[in-house]
Amino acid sequence: MKKNYNLLILIITICVNSAFGFDSSVPVLTSQLTEDYPLEMPDLKEYPIYINATVEDPDMIDLVTLAIDGTTYNAIQKNGFYYYSWTPSSYGVHEIVITAKAVSGDETFIIKNIEVINTASSQVVETFKDVVIEYGGDNSRWYYGYYTLPQSIGSYDSINALFNVECPSISGGCDDWDRWAHIDIKGPDGNWIQIIRYITPYGVGCNHEIDLTDYMSLLQGEVELRVFIDTWGTGGWQLSLNLDYHQGIPEYDYSGVIEAWDATYNFGDPADLQPVETYTAEILNTVDEAYLRLSNTGHGWGENNTQNAAEFFNAFHNIDINEEEVYSQHLFNLCNPNPDNCTGQQGSWTFNRAGWCPGAISPPDIFDLSSYIGSSIDLDYRFHPSYVDNCHPNNVDCISGTTCPDCNDGYNPHYNVDGQIISKSHAPLFYDNILGVNAINNDEIYDISVYPNPSNGLFSLFTNHLEGRTRVSIYTIEGKQVKVYYFDSNEELLNHKFNLSKVPSGTYFINLENKKGTGTKKIILE
Repeated sequence: MKKNYNLLILIITICVNSAFGFDSSVPVLTSQLTEDYPLEMPDLKEYPIYINATVEDPDMIDLVTLAIDGTTYNAIQKNGFYYYSWTPSSYGVHEIVITAKAVSGDETFIIKNIEVINTASSQVVETFKDVVIEYGGDNSRWYYGYYTLPQSIGSYDSINALFNVECPSISGGCDDWDRWAHIDIKGPDGNWIQIIRYITPYGVGCNHEIDLTDYMSLLQGEVELRVFIDTWGTGGWQLSLNLDYHQGIPEYDYSGVIEAWDATYNFGDPADLQPVETYTAEILNTVDEAYLRLSNTGHGWGENNTQNAAEFFNAFHNIDINEEEVYSQHLFNLCNPNPDNCTGQQGSWTFNRAGWCPGAISPPDIFDLSSYIGSSIDLDYRFHPSYVDNCHPNNVDCISGTTCPDCNDGYNPHYNVDGQIISKSHAPLFYDNILGVNAINNDEIYDISVYPNPSNGLFSLFTNHLEGRTRVSIYTIEGKQVKVYYFDSNEELLNHKFNLSKVPSGTYFINLENKKGTGTKKIILE
């Protein structure tokens, strides 16, 4: 009843503002705090309440407050969100009224009645179930969903993901090809944080498990999850994800996640052999344990990629701290036997690969940072230092038909890198993600138009406003990249005349991506 009452108040407020011609709008207010689960804590400890409050321009949020059992507290503003650290005064039910006030004076409030208990039980929580991802379908490569999860401090010692991949009842069934995929959770600031990196199997379904305890602080209350699969029209996938919360005393009550890198980087580009940006991290002295959780999968292969990089290249990368090499990463996975026991696949699933195997979750590599607690560090990820892609368009010595079949092929080696700093502590840690300069959120979906389509290979692209550097890739229906282009502005893209007249006729896909969003479009070359 209280949720409906709040909605009624919001509607009345909007109508009053409209009737009297007020320019300001009512603030939009949400919190991850949920009434669907009790707040479980064996001992009464600090619990972070995360809040999002926005209002349309030109108005601004002036203040966010929490009235807890009648006493009012101010929330702390962070980059993109608000939070308050609440220590319950007792077990039982507590009324929490969260209010967002705009500069104009307009207010919105929500009421949460939160029961605090000192017991917990192991439980499996269902998130998305039987979601079908099919290019051109209801979930065309992306799926977004809202879910409610248990909320606790000190009640669970682990969270295990149970990930089920099946063949859907659609034309084509399971996709015939191995596709890059990932599952992300939205942080309090709106940033998407990868929790699972995955490569689909060739044409079969499989079951998978992975420990997600590192994300205990995020897998709480009301959350939004998303799934991406890089499928292009040769079937699809049916997905389900359950989270197994195991009751027990954790080693640390609090944890935190900071994203250092989340981007695609060229490998062996003679013009930029070490493209990963330096990330400066401050590891607080209240932290008891810290490590780098590093996921990297290599892609690209063929006669125009020196040594079949990056997918089939046996690489040794370096992790430097304060300009000194501290760790070496051997990025090459044994795929037969399949690490997730996903057998019976089609294609070349038994071949070893760079950081992944078809039909398996890509396990992250862990590098200890605990010796740097209480200090600021410069973190560098250096690719295999001796590798150069001699067939790259930026190699001035590359001669098509002589040194390489086609120096402008475009299907050059690259890595999909995701690096996170995980912190663990007995003392409270609060979300304060400082994004790396190349972090990708991909919130916006670009609407792409192609003219003419079908085409003889000569065409133009039109899309809504772009921001920053944009990558345009052309793929076959099997998912092989045939061309790639980079544009520094929307104007540059709109003025470019694409020429694929030398590409064989057939159906292709155009993928556009930058730090703000993505978009895809089918094109037929005649």
